[in-house]
Amino acid sequence: MWADQRQSRLRIGRSNSGCVVRVEGRGTLRESHAIQEFALHFLEQEKESGVFVIDLAGCDYLDSTFLGFLVLVHGRYNRAEPHRFLVAASDDQCLRLLAPSRLDRLLDITEKSPDLVVEPLEFRGHELASRDLGRHVMECHRQLAEQGGPEQSAFQAIADRLGEELGEVEHAAGPSAQA
Repeated sequence: MWADQRQSRLRIGRSNSGCVVRVEGRGTLRESHAIQEFALHFLEQEKESGVFVIDLAGCDYLDSTFLGFLVLVHGRYNRAEPHRFLVAASDDQCLRLLAPSRLDRLLDITEKSPDLVVEPLEFRGHELASRDLGRHVMECHRQLAEQGGPEQSAFQAIADRLGEELGEVEHAAGPSAQA
């Protein structure tokens, strides 16, 4: 175990408007896939009425895969009104966790998470096979690359490298691709 690795804890609860997942500690690739699967399932089951909130009040770090998961769910469920996917974060957390990748401008952010109607439960995902984890990381980095910004080329390089390793290469049409 790395000396600087901090624990992550996910707690899930019901609110009057839907579901809240509280991320405590770190939000990384280890947590993002499980939350993504749960969020997509919840939002499909609830159809038009349920709101899914990622509460970052207790979070001190988000890796790029976790950020990509946020973009993916935002893109699927916030195209039409009402928006059904929110991120709860204070101004300070937005500045530290989301602004460096400019996601504070994209995501629907609320300062306060909805109150829970029941005590939250600890949420644990399952371990992914390395190929499935690679696919998840690749897709999250593609989502980030599509947003542009200062890290676009780095995110695209990660997605491309994983695509090559997984045999799922998406070649861009351009002068170097035609040579």
